[in-house]
Parts: sequence; structure tokens; C-alpha cells
Amino acid sequence: MLPSVITDPGRDEDTGEVTIRMPAQRVGGGARQSVATLRVLAGRDMLRFVSIAPGEQILIGRDDAADLHLSDPTVSKRHARVIADAAGRVVVQDLGSTNGTAVNHSLVRRAELQPGDHLEVGGVSMRLELLSTDELGHLGRVLARIEAANRDRLTGLLTRVWLDEELPALSERCERSSMPFTCVFVDVDHFKRINDQFGHNTGDEVLANLSRILMLGVREQDHCVRHGGEELLLFLPGTDEDGGEMVAERIRATIAAHDWARVGRGLSVTASFGAAQRRPGESTRDWLARADEALYAAKHGGRNRVVRAASIAR
Repeated sequence: MLPSVITDPGRDEDTGEVTIRMPAQRVGGGARQSVATLRVLAGRDMLRFVSIAPGEQILIGRDDAADLHLSDPTVSKRHARVIADAAGRVVVQDLGSTNGTAVNHSLVRRAELQPGDHLEVGGVSMRLELLSTDELGHLGRVLARIEAANRDRLTGLLTRVWLDEELPALSERCERSSMPFTCVFVDVDHFKRINDQFGHNTGDEVLANLSRILMLGVREQDHCVRHGGEELLLFLPGTDEDGGEMVAERIRATIAAHDWARVGRGLSVTASFGAAQRRPGESTRDWLARADEALYAAKHGGRNRVVRAASIAR
């Protein structure tokens, strides 16, 4: 098991080794090619990633020059190096970090990584994955949207302004094309209890992590909005209520299985969902009210579940 981590003051032992710089999202050619990629799974740096080509090395740390730059204070400035030889074999090497490097929960100085292995750098958990260029592109675009200037600063989601300025026209286009359009209300279960027990900073990190789960779990043409507080909205053009329920259920399971201990020791998080397909000519207010009613039913039905508006008896 990893020892308790401490905030690193920024001092590292200098190994004197040379790091070969590489682009943070470098991938090979061909849509079907798999690329070795390290992706952060949870915490304040969730979704940050770096790809590793054969014959290259990457530096992981809080140093601005690191190939995979992490902001978590448990990470040393020059924490670890990951090396891929010409044959594609991937090896991680700790660089005398303060809080250590672990592979599958065992501290290491140097170890080979296999696809699916968990790499822990200080308090940051990541995984070595083989991703297609399409998957890498999607991941990169999600990060770009999160960091865009017109987004909610905490979550990276669209703000309520989008509901007034963009949603009406999108609803009209879907109706003219006879295209189904479903919205899903998402609400963190017992969020006040999380804030009271773990503090508001942890509550903020919960919302930031959950928002990344949402954005990674929907298509690029879908829209994720912070409606207010811990209430979030998904808008799924071209998706009917059955499909919206499937999307919500997949995201619900991902949230429940997420490594929330990286955000707060002993923390677990679930969310409830209410899905409603827009009716022809229905106002945005009435549409969202039906989704909110479905969310209310999910909350009062035991939480950590998805309820469709069509399933509510009237």
C-alpha cells in the first residue's frame, strides 16, 4: 500500500538524466492504430493525458516543463519518467520523489507497465491505456471544451446563459427535422452532507470530477450545462427518452464506481437522474419541469438511479 502523501515543497533530487521532449498529444497515423497513453483517472487533474511513442520518454511532475504536467501538491516537480523502447515496452522510473511512485499499489523505483496497469504518482492515479486516435481526439476535445473561456469556471460546463441563447434554436431545428431531443437532469446525492463532512473545497472537486465524467460520457454534439449548485443538465439532440435513459444509466454507474477517495479519504459519491424527451411544441420551461419531476422521483425512490418522465404515473 502507498504511505500517506505529504505536500511536496518543490525540491527534488537531480538525477542529471536528459528528458526527451514530446508533444503532449502525439499519436501515430491511421484511425485504427492504438497508442500507449497515460490518463489521469481522478482528482483535480482528471482527464489529463500524454501519449508515448516507441523510442520516446516523458517526464511527469509539477514542473511547467513536464510532458504530463500535474497540479496536485503531492506530486514532485520532477516526479517520474516513463520510457518506451523501440519495441514499445513501457517502463516507469521514480526520480527520487517525495511521495513515491507505485504500480498497482506497490511502491517501485523502476517497473515495466502493461496496458491496464494503474500508475500512482504521489496522490494522483492514472492508467496505461491503448487508445485509438479517435478516442484520443475525443479526449483532447473534451479537455479543450472544459478550458474554454465561455465555460463555468469550476466545472468547465456550459452556463445557464446557453439555455437562453442557444437552446431555443436547437430545439426548433430538432422539431423541424422530426428529430427526438432528450434532456437529463443530474443531481449529486446528499451533496450538502458531502460539503458538511468533507468541506466545500472537496465539494467543488466532486463537481469538477463529475462534470468530466459527464463530458467524457456523451457525444461531441451533446451539451452539458451547469444549471445551478450541484444540479447539472445534459441535452441530447437526436436521442429519444429510451436512449437518454441508457446514456444516464451508463454515466450513473461510472459515477458510482469512480475513485472518489482521490478527492477525499472515505468519500463515495452517487447521483440521481431524470430524463424527459421534448414534446412537439413544448416550451423549454415545461420540458425541463418534466425532467425535474423525473429527477425528484429518482431522489425519492432511493437515489442513485435513473427515472424517465414517461414512467411517472399521472
